[in-house]
Amino acid sequence: MEWAWTALAHHLPSDPAVWDPSGVAAAVARHQNDLVLVPEQPAPDTAWRAAAFLHTLAVCPALESPMNEFYAAAATRSYLRVAGAGQLPSPEELGDLVEAAKLGLADVAAVARELRARIQAPQPSSLRAGPED
Repeated sequence: MEWAWTALAHHLPSDPAVWDPSGVAAAVARHQNDLVLVPEQPAPDTAWRAAAFLHTLAVCPALESPMNEFYAAAATRSYLRVAGAGQLPSPEELGDLVEAAKLGLADVAAVARELRARIQAPQPSSLRAGPED
């Protein structure tokens, strides 16, 4: 779980107050679950894990800050990079997924489908992810 707190410190160095640390703990625990997988995806299903993490942070905000959505998107992008995703969703795409999850418009399976399409789809060289976030 340390990586989730490290991502928070990296992306939000102003040290926002953590209002509910159980939201981060739940996101980490949920992302580790391999029981709910898409049949044709090998374990671990990186898209499912990232979606579970993003979805939980979106619906269980941990920070006493308007930066909850940013943290959910940035930490999910960091996770995907470390997990070896071939392509990374843009920050805007992740922001849209966080918003959809927060509003109840996308469940974890829908977020996973969107992430899977983005991390597996080849991108033209002019659209590849830039330098490290």
